[in-house]
Amino acid sequence: MFVALDDTDSREGMCTTFLLTEIIRRSKLDVIGFPQLVRLNPAIEYKTRGNGALVVNLAKGKGTQTVIGNFDGREIRSYAEVSEEPSVDELIGLSRDAVMEFSELEDPDTNPGIVISRSRFPQGLYWESVQGEVSIDHAENFVIENGGIFIKVKSGRGIIGAAAAISWPMLSTTYELLVYRYPKPERIEASLKESIARWCDTIPGTFNNFDPHNRYAAIFPKERTPVVFGVRGVEYEPILEAVPEMLKSSPIAHERYLIFSTNQGSDDHIIHNSEKFMENCSYEVTGYVEGIPRIIEGSHYFIRFRTKSGSIDLAAFEPTKEFRELFRNLKPNDELRVFGTYRKGTLNVEKMEVISVSQIFVRSSPVCGSCGNVMESRGHMDYRCRNCREKETLPRYRLKERSLIPGKYDVPIIARRHISRPYELENIARKARTLNRVTL
Repeated sequence: MFVALDDTDSREGMCTTFLLTEIIRRSKLDVIGFPQLVRLNPAIEYKTRGNGALVVNLAKGKGTQTVIGNFDGREIRSYAEVSEEPSVDELIGLSRDAVMEFSELEDPDTNPGIVISRSRFPQGLYWESVQGEVSIDHAENFVIENGGIFIKVKSGRGIIGAAAAISWPMLSTTYELLVYRYPKPERIEASLKESIARWCDTIPGTFNNFDPHNRYAAIFPKERTPVVFGVRGVEYEPILEAVPEMLKSSPIAHERYLIFSTNQGSDDHIIHNSEKFMENCSYEVTGYVEGIPRIIEGSHYFIRFRTKSGSIDLAAFEPTKEFRELFRNLKPNDELRVFGTYRKGTLNVEKMEVISVSQIFVRSSPVCGSCGNVMESRGHMDYRCRNCREKETLPRYRLKERSLIPGKYDVPIIARRHISRPYELENIARKARTLNRVTL
């Protein structure tokens, strides 16, 4: 039986992933497969932090077992098959109770939704929700048409994400192990965060752990939710082998951990080959630079870009840090493939491929054919050699070497979205163990 929920947190507290662990704990049922953390459109204006919805298949399990978590010393196991389905009423009751107890209901922007279904939904709602915007009415009708049950708290906007999570087709899958302490972790020194994040980089197949240039430990959120830290990877075995062992000797206090399958690092939010742009949607676009970079207050960079559909601005905002250096080096007619979110005529760039760079020629005085000295300019079309008095009428032109070279460029880890697929993930996946298991 699939139980999904969304929109239980706020910008200041709680985490829907923790709330799902509480439903698992209270149910005393088995997890079938992996619990799933499904990121949706990262540009939706009413999202809280990562716009992630959660879903888990709960039942009495049988078949192959995998330990996927630990709650206060109790192992949480995943089973391959269902032996006995639970009561719908039972799941409705315990899910509603947990949501009412733990959600940030005092926040006016928190509007939880729960969806329960005996089977997965068609994938259409997932793609609508990850690449666009869906109304509550549309989500309600979708759940009803597909035999599901929904529970709304306040406006119940969370049923959109919950239903979309059950619709996720899992075409591109990564994993994240999350460690918790309720209600929130103790403050952790920056040096310890850096040490642990650097250590996570040694786990095969993990990504987005530590940003060395900006000294940023990306696995640690701000200490305002029950999440202590989370480690992402292209396979689950290395993470499950390494992190629980580290926790046994770590000074970091924690109460539970659980690993999720996710669509993080999938680029599922990107719309390809579109000839028009819609607000708060994300696109892949190929075209040519039209002008030179403009800088505005706050160290935000913009440049004009010509596509087959017309001209737009590309933007590299201050949080993208050293990525802005690429913008400084762009020149007219450089050919680019860019990925980013479209807002008000501007594509906010998440990553960029430089396909080719334009040739720039620099004019200089000609060289004397007799003695090899550089001639002096005496005015328009008049060059003279000091030594030989030779004359030339035309300057010489040489190709200027560009500091920007063709290649693929990511924003730094500090600026990456959960769902965005960094180019470097392709190399990480290749290097990971048991490559035949990687679904990227």
